[in-house]
Amino acid sequence: MLFVWLVLIIFHCVEGVSVIVVGAGASGIAATAKLLDNNVTNVTILEAENLLGGRVRTVSFGDGLVELGAEYCHGQEGNFVYEVAQHLLEPSDEFFAQNVYYSNGTKLDVTLMKELVPLIYYYNKQSNETFDSKGKSLEDLFYHRLNSTVVQKYKNDEEKLKIVLKEFPRYAETYIASAEGAFSWSHLSIDKDYQESPGHQMLVWKKVGYKTIFDFLLKKHSIEDKLHLNSKVTQINWNQSELVTVYTSDNKSYSADFVIFTPSVGVLKHEKTLFNPPLPPLKQQSIKATGFAGVMKAFVQFRTKWWLDNDTEFSFLWSENDLKNTSFTSGPSKNGIPWVSQLTDFLKVPHNPKVWVWWISGDLIPELEKLPPETMKAGFVYVLDKFLGKNYNVSEIEAIVTSKWYTNEHFRGVYSFTKTGFYEKGFSHQEKLGEPLVGVSGKPAVLFAGEATNGVHYSTVHGAIETGFREAGRIIQTL
Repeated sequence: MLFVWLVLIIFHCVEGVSVIVVGAGASGIAATAKLLDNNVTNVTILEAENLLGGRVRTVSFGDGLVELGAEYCHGQEGNFVYEVAQHLLEPSDEFFAQNVYYSNGTKLDVTLMKELVPLIYYYNKQSNETFDSKGKSLEDLFYHRLNSTVVQKYKNDEEKLKIVLKEFPRYAETYIASAEGAFSWSHLSIDKDYQESPGHQMLVWKKVGYKTIFDFLLKKHSIEDKLHLNSKVTQINWNQSELVTVYTSDNKSYSADFVIFTPSVGVLKHEKTLFNPPLPPLKQQSIKATGFAGVMKAFVQFRTKWWLDNDTEFSFLWSENDLKNTSFTSGPSKNGIPWVSQLTDFLKVPHNPKVWVWWISGDLIPELEKLPPETMKAGFVYVLDKFLGKNYNVSEIEAIVTSKWYTNEHFRGVYSFTKTGFYEKGFSHQEKLGEPLVGVSGKPAVLFAGEATNGVHYSTVHGAIETGFREAGRIIQTL
């Protein structure tokens, strides 16, 4: 009888606790799911966008689905996404080396490319490398490898040396920067605490799309009565009473015992007056020290198939002369070089017969996200004709759809990275970001989740989910 009485008391205490979750992305929904699983049902979710998902954005396009946001499941062992959805995942196509074209329309020597590609495919520092990486960038590591290997081999071959030293590095930067979410590879620290989950690092969804992960997270729970869309948080008062009060752009206010804040570190960088009182100095320093920028994905639907069955990627290398003398002048440029020069990787979209995607990086992204669709389309046509026109009869582009994460004030970018010069061994800026704010009661008042607060799995969906579980667990432990 005493046991039953204690259980009822505990259940009543848990049921009476109130939580506001800011953001309905992977970490916010993960936190909500764990709270509901543990009978914490007084949960309010405030989402600034008009739909659930955050940086997971699966949309219909062409004859299937495309991912405007998160694309890959990185790893298998210990990865929540893989563990719950492995039957819906498959390895992505193998890329590189086979279809590399020069800006004069000729195909590059496959042997040379096979020597160069490992420099970017395995662009992180390997355990057996002795290169002094302290304070250095991935750009530094790339040139160290290049100069000590391929350059030595082709130092007497003027034509190939020009490709190796002048033209391939530019392609390498666009690839590495897009993979890491940076505007430049000089911003990317060699040293970092990121850890790969063991297993295949580039798993894609077969047909259902990344949005399916929310079905696995929520399971039997319905959150329709808890989810408030178009509710941008404008201020969080967190140290003035026992309750935390949250204000939204539609002039509403909400109060709760706890707030779990999940928006991106990009939002934290831009919204200086979001917290009252302001965030502690150490947390502000970690926000500044965390890298966050933009990558654009531009999906292209063609009228008819024009490529070969085994074509899954086209890579484009611009000659120095073509970079400076291109005839395409519409849209932004930098140092006289137009934005179309950033179009270097064109990938086939799985399970979508007539759709391909550009992965575009570089600091012109803020301007590209505002570019009119007709200008964007004209740029695509120009590049495809320039590089592939001699070998393929590229068909008409029927439609395009592009991501706009950097200029969206609710995100301000894509995924976090460790900035060059800001890595400190034994100190994690990600973990500092994840530390809660303690309120007047001496208990956590505002808790922080999201991929950028994960010390070892930042920049990934499973990393974001882990932080949502972590912060919900932190609340449950206090009850």
